[in-house]
Amino acid sequence: MGLKIYDLSQPFGHNIPIYPSAGPMQDVIIQRTAFWARDAFPGGVRRYSTIITTKMHAATHMDAPAHVIDNGTTVDKVPLTSCYGIGVVVDMRYKKKWDIITPKDLERSKPKIQPGDFVVINTGWHRFWKKENYAYMNHFPGLYKEAAEWLLERKVKAVAADIPAIDSPLAHAYLDINQPWLDKEYKTETGRDPAAEFPISEAAHLVLLGNGIPIIESAGGEIDQITGQRITLAAFPIRYEQGDASMVRLVGIVEE
Repeated sequence: MGLKIYDLSQPFGHNIPIYPSAGPMQDVIIQRTAFWARDAFPGGVRRYSTIITTKMHAATHMDAPAHVIDNGTTVDKVPLTSCYGIGVVVDMRYKKKWDIITPKDLERSKPKIQPGDFVVINTGWHRFWKKENYAYMNHFPGLYKEAAEWLLERKVKAVAADIPAIDSPLAHAYLDINQPWLDKEYKTETGRDPAAEFPISEAAHLVLLGNGIPIIESAGGEIDQITGQRITLAAFPIRYEQGDASMVRLVGIVEE
């Protein structure tokens, strides 16, 4: 019996979508240097190095409790047992623009989510990555307080999803200031006020991270190939001291 490893991560590099906000934002900066020491050794010695300037909330990444919780656990202190284990990749690809993933959705998902599971949610939104970045960042279906509380009740190990934020894009405080284009679009299209509908900012973040359950955002890659399966999952952050997040390589491991 062998193992097959599925990459459930989005690539990191130039021109990846970064979570939007009003005002200037620094993009990923990658500076490469190559040094060729021809005189030092016969045939020369090549040195290649890279300097990267980025925020850790880029591509597939893990949010640690410190991201939203005062004095919360930093990413280097997230228990490694929370980064590896048996879990499920559940199918939410029927969810549409701005839909909320509810406890009912989670309850009827297959395979059934069990206590202690590492949960990965496939909304299908990964298909927009670097293809339709506006839709990817502004229209995705997400969780809110109730779904996060349902997961907490089952004491899940970690929660990952193929969306740029675990919370609905509408559930972020001061949407009219930080993302005025989205606030206007939602009000025009629905006639509703997102501030009234989602009075708690990033409620799912607060519930999950507030109880030590790490969140992994912007999953993707080969996620469709293992959706609907119970498998081993892993996503280890770098040992970033006092960090609130870290890019990770999320993988699914299947016995064959």
